Amino acid sequence: MKRKFGKANHIFLYLLLLTACHHSKERNKNVDVSQVQLTLKADRFEQDLFNSRNQPDFISSLKNKYGEFFDLYCYHLTSIGTPDTVLLKDRLHAFVTDSGIAFLYNESQKLYADFIPVDKEITDAFRHYNYYFPGKPVPHIVTYISGITGTSDFQTVNDSALIGIALDMYLGRYGKFYDDVGYPKFKSRTFSKEYIATDCMKGWLQSDYEPDVNENDLLSQMIYQGKIAYCVDLMMPQTPDSIKLHYTNEQVEWCSKNEQNAWAFFVDKKLLYETNQNDIMKYITDGPTTNGFPKESPGNIGQWIGWSIVKAYMANHPDISLPQLLSDKDYKKFLIDSKYKPS
Repeated sequence: MKRKFGKANHIFLYLLLLTACHHSKERNKNVDVSQVQLTLKADRFEQDLFNSRNQPDFISSLKNKYGEFFDLYCYHLTSIGTPDTVLLKDRLHAFVTDSGIAFLYNESQKLYADFIPVDKEITDAFRHYNYYFPGKPVPHIVTYISGITGTSDFQTVNDSALIGIALDMYLGRYGKFYDDVGYPKFKSRTFSKEYIATDCMKGWLQSDYEPDVNENDLLSQMIYQGKIAYCVDLMMPQTPDSIKLHYTNEQVEWCSKNEQNAWAFFVDKKLLYETNQNDIMKYITDGPTTNGFPKESPGNIGQWIGWSIVKAYMANHPDISLPQLLSDKDYKKFLIDSKYKPS
């Protein structure tokens, strides 16, 4: 990509360039987690629901086993819920006997009858999590069928102790049923098995360390996303960047080659401290590409820039722990201390 954005001309960038140096040294990602005693095994809510539907006490048995997740499922993840126990039983039975739901369930069981490979990947990620966040609790994992309404992006859901995985949102790339309910190709491309563990870890970190509502400019939101990406990278060192970022391989390569021009775009247009959320969303949300950038760029280019800033910061501050990194909300100082200068 030719540089089309012009030279930076304001004092802030000048000071950054005056003091900046590019750091390629990264924290060692090949840490030994073999001594972390942890094994996560998903409970299969969808199997229990479908297999027990004809039993007279199936609602109480599901409630006893799944606790709050049962209510979450009935009242928030689907539209089944009702305070009337008799009506709830009828609605649950109607749900599991619906031909569309049955199709999604059967397809999910073809792919995930054996969930052990995914369990192992999630376990490895959370062993790294325990290594970097000692003493922090790890989640209980539950799989389920959402019904694919197209009205939400819930592939995984979190509460304080649980991660739920909607298996029908991971049935494979470009599934016709995703097209039929209106999911764009750039999203349905990631609705496959290799994204499950990454999405679980990303969602868990985001629920643990939510963005600061008082810091609502573009720079703050880019760095927040960059911190999450940095941590996910350490939790899952063997996973390709394209999977962790939801970019294609070609988009990752484009970002690597064009980081300097991408950064200059934000600086030249004085967007770093933009607070208009409509403008900010152009640069930090998923899409086929990023508004104002070449079509080869990924959506959410802000995530890449934020991640690059965080990597530069951590290279300059090797003693900073991940909990300290995520707790630092002074984003303007963070940028200066990072000495970030893409080469």
